[in-house]
Amino acid sequence: MTKRFDSRCLAFLLALALGLVTGCEDDDDFDHHPPAGQGAMIVNNDTFHDVSVFIDSRRVEEVRDDRKRAYNLDPGVYRVVLEEQGGGRSFRGDIDILEGRNTVLDVLPGGSSTRYAVEVFFD
Repeated sequence: MTKRFDSRCLAFLLALALGLVTGCEDDDDFDHHPPAGQGAMIVNNDTFHDVSVFIDSRRVEEVRDDRKRAYNLDPGVYRVVLEEQGGGRSFRGDIDILEGRNTVLDVLPGGSSTRYAVEVFFD
């Protein structure tokens, strides 16, 4: 029985180590499919704080630290504001939502104490 336990334990530790080296989640893969006739805005929060999200002046669900959230929207141009909770950083900009596509906002801490660096791309 000890031999069986040792091989299971070894297999578990090997799988754990492999997961740590290769990563368990592919951060570059935004596997969200917007509903028919809509597009999506994905906020990928790579900061160290939770971020409040406003779309056309309306507050929507926040994005927690090191998480991402998808917002399904009709195609068009939206005014987006991101604000650091408990801090002074923010982002303001117009974002295009394309039908059937994801518009990704990759939110980074930035080089300033008042502005986030936000990379916008389509996925």
